Amino acid sequence: MLVSAVTTPVLMVHCRVTAFLTLGMASLSWVLWAVLQCALAPAHAFVLLSSYPAYTRQFEVGTLYVYEYETSVLLNEPQPLPVSTAKDVGFKVELTAEVTPVWQHPTNNNEQILQLTVVTPKLSVKARQGPSPQGFVHKSSRVESFPLQPLFVHWNNGEIGDVYHIEGGELSVINVMKGIASLFQYQAKTIKQTEVDVSGKCEVTYKLVDSSHITKLKQNCQNVVSVPYFNQTNKVLDAEVSGQATTTYVLNADKILQKATSMETHFLRVKARKQTGAEVISRQVLQLKENRKVATKKYTGKVAAEAVKSIGTQLRKTLVTEQLATSPDAKECITCKSLKDLVVNFHNTLSPKNQGTQGAAIAFTRLLRKMRESDLETIKAVLKDKKNAKILPQLLDIAAAAQTLPAHRAAMSTLKFNGSLELPERYLISLSLATHPSGPIVKDVINLFKKGVQNEKLSETLVLTLSSLAHTMSNMQTNASATRIVSVVKKLLVERLQNCETEDCQLMYIRSLKNLQAKDSVDILLGFAEGEARKPAIAATRALQIMPSNYLNSEALKRLERIFLELGRQHDSSVRAMAADILLQNKPTEEFVKSLLDVLSSQSARELNTVLLGRLWDLASSNDNLQKILHKILKDAKYANYNVLGQGGLSSAFSRPLSQDKSANSSFSNILEIQSGLLKRSTVDVFVDVDDASMRLLSFGMFAGGLSVFGGEDAVDDGEEANAGIEITLLNTQLRPYVFFTGQGELMGHVWSGTGSERTTALQGTLLLQDHLQIVPLQNGLNAELLLNGALSYDLAGQIQVSLWNRNAHSLVEVGAAMVIQGVARVDSSFIQTLIEFNVGTQAQLNFMSDLEFYDDVMMCLKMVQPNTEVVNNVRKLERIPGTNYMLKKYKKRLSPVPGKTYVMNKKNTEICSKMFNK
Repeated sequence: MLVSAVTTPVLMVHCRVTAFLTLGMASLSWVLWAVLQCALAPAHAFVLLSSYPAYTRQFEVGTLYVYEYETSVLLNEPQPLPVSTAKDVGFKVELTAEVTPVWQHPTNNNEQILQLTVVTPKLSVKARQGPSPQGFVHKSSRVESFPLQPLFVHWNNGEIGDVYHIEGGELSVINVMKGIASLFQYQAKTIKQTEVDVSGKCEVTYKLVDSSHITKLKQNCQNVVSVPYFNQTNKVLDAEVSGQATTTYVLNADKILQKATSMETHFLRVKARKQTGAEVISRQVLQLKENRKVATKKYTGKVAAEAVKSIGTQLRKTLVTEQLATSPDAKECITCKSLKDLVVNFHNTLSPKNQGTQGAAIAFTRLLRKMRESDLETIKAVLKDKKNAKILPQLLDIAAAAQTLPAHRAAMSTLKFNGSLELPERYLISLSLATHPSGPIVKDVINLFKKGVQNEKLSETLVLTLSSLAHTMSNMQTNASATRIVSVVKKLLVERLQNCETEDCQLMYIRSLKNLQAKDSVDILLGFAEGEARKPAIAATRALQIMPSNYLNSEALKRLERIFLELGRQHDSSVRAMAADILLQNKPTEEFVKSLLDVLSSQSARELNTVLLGRLWDLASSNDNLQKILHKILKDAKYANYNVLGQGGLSSAFSRPLSQDKSANSSFSNILEIQSGLLKRSTVDVFVDVDDASMRLLSFGMFAGGLSVFGGEDAVDDGEEANAGIEITLLNTQLRPYVFFTGQGELMGHVWSGTGSERTTALQGTLLLQDHLQIVPLQNGLNAELLLNGALSYDLAGQIQVSLWNRNAHSLVEVGAAMVIQGVARVDSSFIQTLIEFNVGTQAQLNFMSDLEFYDDVMMCLKMVQPNTEVVNNVRKLERIPGTNYMLKKYKKRLSPVPGKTYVMNKKNTEICSKMFNK
């Protein structure tokens, strides 16, 4: 029966012209659509403007429609075109689908309940030596023995509402049947709308090509079934997931669905390395083979709900009502091992001596996945096992990264916060780097903070962890509860800072505000930066350096300019240098750049001037606006002269590239401030940049003061007690400073005893980088799981040798790190499993060396060296039929060498190094 007619103007164009016009729309998602239209176009078409009546027709009651159906899933590395290759893995399901109406609305012929039954399903897999062209070979599987029960589908004018299946049915089969049913949801007109189908809630575009051909494009699908999902809030470390699905419909002369062909692709890529990733391709073909009259059982009811009740009564079965969206199948372990067994396997790899290696990073990612699946008692047993005592710090890294309540509670039950510092601090440091902390975990840390801990160092680490967790939670897709938690943390930190009575207390809470990165803390930090206390001012200005640019309004920038120009009072040179750096990175005006050059012309602070000039040239090399301003100003001889541009200090400020890639670039910037020939402050920031975001991966700072005794006759006493130490920031999370010594007595004790003459580890561990889990419902009813984890294992160590006899010293700081990124795309059902796993890893090291002579003149030579390394790429593919011995594995490995290099500091440093070592 004809139920609707829509007159639609359609432009039929020759195949090549259509493709050209489609590309001209500047929308990549329509390219595939164009190809499909070309396939449907006549061989010799003309430009013809006409009108087509668009018909849709419901299925005839008492008629059985028999369709042949096949669906395939292929997994591979990302390919230029979605085609099958010899390198992919996957499977194909073939069956016969029988459709017949069993109920029709009494007054609306367009509303029906269809009974869908599948017959003789069989499975084929992508064999290593399969026949051309697709390479599939039939294999026996559970799908052939499953009980095949009907699915009842509520169909209303081309849209599908609920579906009904018999209770206790096999989930895999139900999902496959939902995938078939979803093909019957289509509109015979050109329209854009939002629909819910087997893929979830999607933006759908229908295009009527002619009276019997329709194309359907689905994009931006969102899950409507509750499934696990999390991602990294840091854009640089995020996964890039994209996909689309296209279906072509052909109607027969009776306007019944004759053939439906669908194809969809989904990509999982590492955003910072887009050539690394996985692709899932799914296809469906449904074709009508015959329709015949049958004596179909009819069910009664004035509305669909009554008809469904009648079906259940007559079948004497309980019907389960569901939407068309599918639920993921339970995963069955592939070469499954318990958490305890995996820890035994990786025991040696997790030892302290192997931190900073690829092996440690790989062990971390493997154990992380298993710990996320494990219950409280299983994790507690592993953590409390005496055999694991030597690797307990590494296991605590994994428990913190797991971010599950069982893992957190197991760790907290193991730790004693009023005992030894090492283990509780190790857990808190790892927890501070959590990618998606949950409310209960953050509340637990708040309660521990309010309760307090006795150890001052652990107390500071606890404060810094709490502020970092609150910052990460504020960047997540938060709910009202999470917003309240973040507000509580902000209030606690600000109140404690305001109540501080000592400088050390102020420093601790200023550093916590640096981790919190809250917009409303900028004013508080500016207050400390303007203050007289030197150390709080330095800490506050450093915190302002890492604030997002949009947090610094015009008033904040004016206050920073007053600090730099010392309008009102004098400021420490480090504070002034950092204030100038912030201003130069926030759209500086021509007037400010002139003011900075005026400061340089005074020659009153040669080392500070050298830092400022180096930073000005450095930023101008990558900032077009600053470069134009500087070029204009330097046309004036007042500024383009040796007095301004010829600063001769030992300090330096520069940036150098570390690695360059199509997707991301990494670099480091170094600011070295010298005072009286000795180190005052040095900061090395390592950055990773992608198209739309930048990340400070690591900051490594050294500070010293009160060492004028080693500076010779010209050294100026800075009024400080002798001290030195390092500050480390990981992923914008500040850790508590590590102080080497305080006081000349402690310093000389280290010198005479040779405390640091042997390599000593300052900090080591493994942290989570990429962290993404997503379930993607496929059009055929199965589900693809996309998983991405990245880990960085680090080992920061150093040594120093001082000879009072020879009046010289040598120091070495080693930053060893290994990174592994591991991604998995897998499709699981009770009758087939297939996956692709990709790994990319590298192990690198940066060595900072300094040599100091204070025999006659004070001379210091600095070196930064990166040894040779290599990047390793592995791809593993697998398909397996549960319940059988069949398993296919494919493996590929590729090595890419990266040559070592020595980085040039500045001309002055090179001259001093030559002078020292030529002797």
